[in-house]
Order: sequence, then C-alpha cells, then structure tokens
Amino acid sequence: MTTAVIVLLILLIVFMLLGVPVGFAIGGATMASMWFCSDLNMVVNAQYCYSGIFSFTVMAIPFFMLAGTIMSTGGIARRIVDFASALIGFVTGSLGCVTILACMFFGALCGSGMATASAIGSMMIPEMRKKGYDVPYAATIVCFGAIVGPIIPPSLSFVLYGAATKTSVPDLFRAGILPGILIGVLFIVMNIFLCKRHGWDLREKAAQAQMEGAVLTRAEQKAAMRKALKARLKMVWVTFKNGFWALLAPVIILGGIYSGFFTPTEAACVSVVYSIFVSVFIYKEMGKKELFETFLTAAVLNGVTSFLLGYSTVFSTFMTFEQVPQMISTFLTTVSDNPIVILLLINLILLAVGLFLDTVPAIIVMAPMLLPTVQALGIDPIHFGVIMAVNLAVGLCSPPYGCNLFVGAAVAKIKMESMFKWIAPYFILSIICILLITFCEPLSMLLVG
Repeated sequence: MTTAVIVLLILLIVFMLLGVPVGFAIGGATMASMWFCSDLNMVVNAQYCYSGIFSFTVMAIPFFMLAGTIMSTGGIARRIVDFASALIGFVTGSLGCVTILACMFFGALCGSGMATASAIGSMMIPEMRKKGYDVPYAATIVCFGAIVGPIIPPSLSFVLYGAATKTSVPDLFRAGILPGILIGVLFIVMNIFLCKRHGWDLREKAAQAQMEGAVLTRAEQKAAMRKALKARLKMVWVTFKNGFWALLAPVIILGGIYSGFFTPTEAACVSVVYSIFVSVFIYKEMGKKELFETFLTAAVLNGVTSFLLGYSTVFSTFMTFEQVPQMISTFLTTVSDNPIVILLLINLILLAVGLFLDTVPAIIVMAPMLLPTVQALGIDPIHFGVIMAVNLAVGLCSPPYGCNLFVGAAVAKIKMESMFKWIAPYFILSIICILLITFCEPLSMLLVG
C-alpha cells in the first residue's frame, strides 16, 4: 500500500473520530494526501468534484428527494398508510405490519430510506405508542422498514451505483424488486412473532367471544367470518378509492421507466410534477407556504448530498490513481480463490463500511474499487449492485452511524441506545437476507431481461 493511501486512510479515520462531517472528512483527507504525498495537480479536485455531480443520471437524486418531501407533507404518504392498514390490519401486530408495508409502498415512491423513516415514523410511532407498543421497538421497526426503500425501485442507491459503474439503471431497478419484497415480508413475519411473544397488538377474536358469552355454532361462525370479510373488503375499497392518486404514482413512475417511455432521471422529474399536482389540486393539503418549505428542505438535503457526492468522486478517483482497486483484488484473490469465500469477505467489508459511511459516499467510493474483483469472479455487475445496495441499506440501521436510527430516535423522542435490544433480531434477519441474495442469484436476476 502506498504512502498516499496510508496517509489518506489515517486522516479519514482521525477526522471521523473527531466528529468532522463525512463530506468534509473525505474532502480534507483527500486534498491533504494529494498535496503532500502525490504529484497530482490540485486542479484535479475541482475537475472531479464537478464531473461527479455533472451527470444526467445523478440528476435523479435531488428530484426523488424533492418528490419524497412533497409526498410526506401533501397527504400522499398518509393515504398510503391508510391503504396498507386496510390490507393487513387484521393480523397480530397489525400496526407494526402496517408500518413495514407502508414503508415498502412509500419507499417505492421516494427511493430514500431516511425520507421514508421520517415520513412514516412521524405518523405511525404515535399510533403504536397508543396501542401499547414499546416505543423503542416502534422506532426500530420504522428504521428497518425504511431500509427497504433503498432496494425497491426507484432506488437512489441504484441510481448512484449505475452512475459510478456505468451499469443500466432500469435493469438495476428490476433486479431490486424481488429482494426488496423478500426483506419486507420477512420483517413482517418477525414483527408478528415479536408482538405475539410480548403481547402487543394481539387479535381480539378471543376477547370478543368471551364478551359475547356464548359458543358460536359453525353456521354462526361462517356468518361472522363473511361479515368480517365483507367489512374488510369494503375498507380496502374505500382506502383504495381515497388513495387512488397516491397509489397511481408508482405505476406511472415505474411503468414509464420499464416501458422505455422515459429515463430514471425523467421519471424523477415526473414524480415531482405529479406529487405537486396531486397534493395541491386533488388532495388540496399543500398551499404556497408548505410548497416553499418542501423546496427549501429538499434544497438543503441536496446541498449536503451533492457535496458528499462531489468529494466522494475525488476520493474514489484518487484511490484509482493509487491502484487501490488492483490491491484489493490481489488481496482478496490471495486470501482465497473460492468465489464463496471472496463474496463473504466483500459482504463483511460492505457491512463495515455501512457502519460508518452514508450510502452516497459508500457507493461512489466502494463500487469502482470492488467491481473489478467481482467481475473477475464472473459475477454480474447488476447482481453485485443489489448485493451492495442491501448491505449498505442494512448499514443505515447499524450503530454507530446508522442514519435511520438517528431519524427514528428523533421522531420517537427517545435515546438511540434504548433501541439496541430490538435492533438485534432484525439485524440478524437482515444478515440472513444478505446471504440469500448473495448466493441465490435468481432472486436478483429473474426479472432482468
């Protein structure tokens, strides 16, 4: 390993331990290493910062962020929650299941884990508190439900990966559908198990039978079931009708991408226009003041993301100049020539990176460095994109950095430490999902043409 790389990594670790914001830590460490330990012209910093964000593909990021902000304040997110509640509100732990299902729906619209955690958490955590859930647990399932957002398309992680590796973004979107659904379903099963074990939000059939004070005949049981089913179907229809325009959004966005009618970036722009139109003119829950505030919030988020993205590009480029990808490839192949062992090592590396780095710099930095190794193993870049997205999404819920954990704790008004005992079962389940997705390639590639 060269002196420049050693200095770069030491400075990066020191800056992060000192609490320097990630973007400044990456930028400062890169510039210092470049100035003192290499012959590269410092103009390279500006050139690659500019090229890192001057990309038609990357333009999708601020627009999806803006769309997510509008949806969370303009009534779209609430109607998605109502529809999810009607679909699955009859099972044990129904509110927790609704939360995860709502995160899956909303994540498929905005593509951002943090935006999903904020939007759904602000609505569902107070309701779960009223229903008797442990508040740290409620915050935990919001955080883990929200990591499905960066996997189910449209996903900002896939947009970034596609831009960094020149991989087809629509194909990445297709590849993320089944893994995202798998993770969401397993989270719902885990929630039902934990709610049943701790006595939260249990089905009330037994209590209702006791109140009635009589044993129902089979005919009466069938009549009661028909009545309950009819009421449930009516509720599903009413919430579907009320939320029709909200639920139509993913059909328009994803349908347009997969049909080739517009690109992911154009789809992001369409999602903004559509969400504004629905929020302002159909649901009429957003006025000029609210619209201005959403634009301001999205502008601030985009400023932070663009800064990260620009200097992450400089960082990864500098690492490429120093031949770090070749070093990593040589190291991994020296450790073992077994693809299974190398993939396990790569998963460990990505999980470790996800503990400390946000998704944006992690993908821009790690994707170009690891991709040559996995391609040499014969692994499809699209499949590897899903593996990377899932690993880094799990990192959003992994201490100490865990962006989703900070959001969930802030929304629930609790200390993040109180969530740790509930993080463990979902984290273990997430690791199982990572292994399934890594070693069962059809999960990712089945829908890719």
